[in-house]
Amino acid sequence: MISPLLRESTEIESAAAKLALIRPAYQSILGFYGPVFMAQADAALQTRPPDIQVDELLLDMKSEEGFSIIEPSAFSVDVPAAQSLLLEICHIAAASGEKLAGAGKALARSMDAGLALSDLFSAVLDQSGRIDALAEELNVPPDMLSLLLYLAMRPSIEAGSRKLVGRLTDDQKNRRNCPICGSAPILGELDEAGRHWLHCSLCWHRWPSRRMGCAWCGDRDGESLHYVYSDDEPEYRVNLCAACKHYLKVVDTRKLDRGFYPPLEQVVSLHLDMIAAEKGYTHLTIKPPTR
Repeated sequence: MISPLLRESTEIESAAAKLALIRPAYQSILGFYGPVFMAQADAALQTRPPDIQVDELLLDMKSEEGFSIIEPSAFSVDVPAAQSLLLEICHIAAASGEKLAGAGKALARSMDAGLALSDLFSAVLDQSGRIDALAEELNVPPDMLSLLLYLAMRPSIEAGSRKLVGRLTDDQKNRRNCPICGSAPILGELDEAGRHWLHCSLCWHRWPSRRMGCAWCGDRDGESLHYVYSDDEPEYRVNLCAACKHYLKVVDTRKLDRGFYPPLEQVVSLHLDMIAAEKGYTHLTIKPPTR
């Protein structure tokens, strides 16, 4: 079955509900991410981030030489839209698991007290220590605080990424990092024609990659490349590279019985991340341990 790429909140809701039925272990996770993804889709319709400033003199060279157009910290945020979405996400979190509930309630209280969010959004993008300081003040884990802020910014980041796609001057093939922002891929995709694509872990830009070989180190040695596959989940496989010890989850959209929404497939396949980690592999978004 060829699966369409979902964008509307009602379509995402339907896919999440179907997944909750066939994978009951993910009902709690979907209880949070399902409504969040729907809220993001609705917010995206109203999000208008400021234009991103790029160095015109270096733009062509960067693209042609395989560099990303911008750094993650260059993304602009529609602060009012992101703030409104963040408050909604906090309320969703407050009704979720214990840790998420605590973080959501604490952040919502700070927002009601006049917390300035513009600098915090920037801090997430440039990985500043300001997040650690606020997390300590709120008594929530820094990674959880960063997650909530990122989820609120995502419509702005994706909108900015889409604006920059037309500035790419090469065909993007076989780039191991996102051509837009340089972030590592978080998910692979096989489309209806069997072509392989990578999805950025930050801006969710989608770019083409060779089907055979490691998406990270480029190794094409059959002795080094393996994959994990289950007949119970034919739409998924995990590509493993013994050369660099990285792995990548890949969704074969031809075998999906639902529409394809990459962020949703990422969160309902976390069991595959655990399997890869148990085998000693590290995700492309994480540097492998030194040996």
